[in-house]
Amino acid sequence: MNEHNGPVLVIGATGKQGGAAARALLERGWEVRAFVRDPESPKAVALREAGARLVVGDLEDEDSLRAALDGVYGVFLMLTMMSGVNISLEAVAAEERHGRTVADLAAKAGVAHLVYSSLNGVDAGSGIEYYDAKEHIEDYIRTLGLPFTVLRPVSFMDNFATYNKPARDGDNLTLALAMAPETPMALIAVHDIGEFAAIAFERPDEFLGRTLGLAGDVLSPVQIAETLAATSGLTPRTVQIPIEQLRAFDEQVAKMFAWFNTHPAPAINVTALRALHPGLMTLADWVQATDWKL
Repeated sequence: MNEHNGPVLVIGATGKQGGAAARALLERGWEVRAFVRDPESPKAVALREAGARLVVGDLEDEDSLRAALDGVYGVFLMLTMMSGVNISLEAVAAEERHGRTVADLAAKAGVAHLVYSSLNGVDAGSGIEYYDAKEHIEDYIRTLGLPFTVLRPVSFMDNFATYNKPARDGDNLTLALAMAPETPMALIAVHDIGEFAAIAFERPDEFLGRTLGLAGDVLSPVQIAETLAATSGLTPRTVQIPIEQLRAFDEQVAKMFAWFNTHPAPAINVTALRALHPGLMTLADWVQATDWKL
């Protein structure tokens, strides 16, 4: 770390992306302030043990944000629209409000570098409300004249260990996604989002003012199932979940997969990204690195 750089405040530190960014920064010798609501939660305790300084606050409490921002060099901002396992429009509205508040306070605090993790495709006119909220936050950051980098990750490989985990059906590994089996799907490991955040802070001359789509692999559901099945010697199978079935569970997620089906994987230059971050993982790399098992 350069001597003139101060701490980085990580907002969303106990989430997957924030945790990955905090750890990537700590590994590079940065001083990290982790913005947390509950300092005794297991994830907060793990961050403290890794070397982060916990700063207790809430995105609804501007005073706590001001205190957390005091004297920082940079901010990593990751906001979630999830309320439980669903995406509600109330949570989407709250996310946009929180994003604007953090941007306002960061500008007033003289933050030298804001790295905002958005979503790939937010500017493509999808009509998905939570995509629009992230685009509005991006636009607001730009109008304030804040020194920024916007990262736009694609779908997470890590979801194959949680939300999209395949099932075993006899000798078959069955991957159920609301996508046509041959539709290309761009993927990124959450670990690598954290790495790119840290790289952006380390190399401001290269990254300030940039908006960067992030992907480590582009595979169809058939290829994803093949990659995951290779770990267990099972026969890969794919099932396409009907969008209407998904809509009964979550309207926003249904809209997203309907969009994916009509707008296949975005044109992201993975080779160029790997030149910036040589450790950028393919899905097969992620399976090995995380010791993924069915």
